[in-house]
Amino acid sequence: MRNSVVFAALSALGLAQATIANYTIDTASISLTTRSTWCQAQDNTCSTLCDGNPKTETCDPTTLIYSCLCQNGTAPGLEYYTQTLPTFVCNEAFSECITANANNATGQKACTTDIKDNCGTLDPSKYSPAAVSSSSAPASTAAAATSAATASAAGTATPTASSSSNAAPAMNHIGNGAVAVAVGLFAYLL
Repeated sequence: MRNSVVFAALSALGLAQATIANYTIDTASISLTTRSTWCQAQDNTCSTLCDGNPKTETCDPTTLIYSCLCQNGTAPGLEYYTQTLPTFVCNEAFSECITANANNATGQKACTTDIKDNCGTLDPSKYSPAAVSSSSAPASTAAAATSAATASAAGTATPTASSSSNAAPAMNHIGNGAVAVAVGLFAYLL
């Protein structure tokens, strides 16, 4: 599942790490209170993106393992939104990268382009459900997908969920998110 989290206890080093959306963070450096807050925000956003009725909505603050599925079995694009575990982990990975590259302008610039620029930026409070269309004409579907992708790139649309359980990992660039939204919307409408 593309929004699942891998938790590994590195017993030899005594460290705990979580990997989400291709970013690994040191969970031992993050208080349980903060991780609990992250999970609460994650659950709230999951509920919002599943139109208030998620099928599965779990988040473990100890391990940062989470699941978010809507009633139709799809997983919303959590990595595109603020107030989600993928974005919290992305921002933490950025912070850790900046700290690791203190006094290194080139390294810090890489932190920004490789990590920060990929963190979710859409506001879940501005989410509105996609209108359901009864049209099956391919041209209408393609136009709707293009329109949604264009609006998403401007930060006004909401990505729809993908129904594929073999979906690719999170896109590396939010700029590419518009393409993912268009593909997801097209797949959803089919």
